[in-house]
Amino acid sequence: MQEYDFLLMYEHKVRELDNLCLLKYELDKRGYRTKILYENDYELVKSNRVLYKTKVLVVGYCYTSSSIKDYASYRIRFDKVINLQWEQMITNEQEKDSNSFRNLSGLAKEIVHISWGERNQKRLIEKAGVAPDHIKVTGNITMDLLRPEFKGFYLSRDEICKRYRLPSEKKICLFIAGFKYVEASEEAKRATIARFGEGRRRYLEVAEKEQLTILEWFRRFLEEHKDCVIVYRPHPGDGSPRAEKMAHNYESFKVISELSVKQWIVISDLIYAWNSTAIFEAFFAGKNPMHLCPYPIPEDQSHPLLMKMNKITDYDTFLKSASGRRVDLGLTKEIVNPFYLVDEEKAAYVKVVDAFEEVYRNDAYTFSRRQRRAYRHLYSFWERMVIAFMRSGFLYRIYGWLLLHVPLRFVQNRRQWLQEYQEKEYERWKKMNAIEAGDGGETEKIIRKIGVLLHDGR
Repeated sequence: MQEYDFLLMYEHKVRELDNLCLLKYELDKRGYRTKILYENDYELVKSNRVLYKTKVLVVGYCYTSSSIKDYASYRIRFDKVINLQWEQMITNEQEKDSNSFRNLSGLAKEIVHISWGERNQKRLIEKAGVAPDHIKVTGNITMDLLRPEFKGFYLSRDEICKRYRLPSEKKICLFIAGFKYVEASEEAKRATIARFGEGRRRYLEVAEKEQLTILEWFRRFLEEHKDCVIVYRPHPGDGSPRAEKMAHNYESFKVISELSVKQWIVISDLIYAWNSTAIFEAFFAGKNPMHLCPYPIPEDQSHPLLMKMNKITDYDTFLKSASGRRVDLGLTKEIVNPFYLVDEEKAAYVKVVDAFEEVYRNDAYTFSRRQRRAYRHLYSFWERMVIAFMRSGFLYRIYGWLLLHVPLRFVQNRRQWLQEYQEKEYERWKKMNAIEAGDGGETEKIIRKIGVLLHDGR
């Protein structure tokens, strides 16, 4: 069993890894034992025993008690939990509805939450019932690598063009797509509607119209203008068959999911988005991001801050903006600050680590017996019995021997089912790890780069 002070876990590499590397760099500098781990790490999910023990488990989302189970299951022992809460910009409906899953339930109300600004802090206190001392307002760490001291962190435009075979002489137009579930299966759509409510059905209907219209704008533009290449950035973890099909027909239209959205923001000449809060990362990067929105998004399904933005609603205005005419965003730092606390003197990642230390040192944040009992009971009685059996090495080896050597029909059927299940699941986990976990050396490279930049004072 490996032991750590902080175990930092992630769901999507392109969204979270750079930020976790900043945290690990600062925590390591302060002398803590740390590890960054993909939540579906292959060795973790196929283990039948505890692999890690950590003082503080750091997760990327936590809406219910089961969210903690998603990360830790029975394979990670922990004393305290901190939620980095990567999705803090929620819809107007979710913000107002105390019963929305975004406003937490169960043990999620009792762990520590990192908040980017006062708006989210207020919601967690008033709607979710989180104790004020369990909310740490730090600013948004996702903006940190855009600060002056990290200039040079991202790959250059020439390096990106060479890697993805983009014509360097053309303008690079980045489109940040927020069309989650628009092209999902009907079953997946029904599941998200059941989770978010009927408002999500109206939202998906509008989102589909938006996507089809924006792709048509892109088709017209590329046929009329040969001096631009459009990079379509899907929502993390989602495919986009419509955009992929278009990419086969237009050489100057690329669908690229790799690298962080900030990397693409830094090297792009023009930046557009639909219903994605990544547009604010572009705003803080000093760019002039534009909100493409041909059809009104239902107010209850829109985001409070995105509603304040001026929008491009027709092709002619899009064409003018792509030709270089500046569009007024309708945003200022004063408007954004309640959502993304900006401190030019102190980076957010340093404040986050300060909060981590406070939690680490204070026993008041340790899970109580009641909380541990509630966590254990996320598993049914029979599930707990199976886990106990799997952890009993002697009995488990006897079970394996019986499956292999007893010639009875029902035993052979059980062995075949188990083999087929493991092969199917192990293959799925291996594929996911190939995408999200990589070769294992990426984290070290990022941290070394951070160290060099900070040491040089750039």
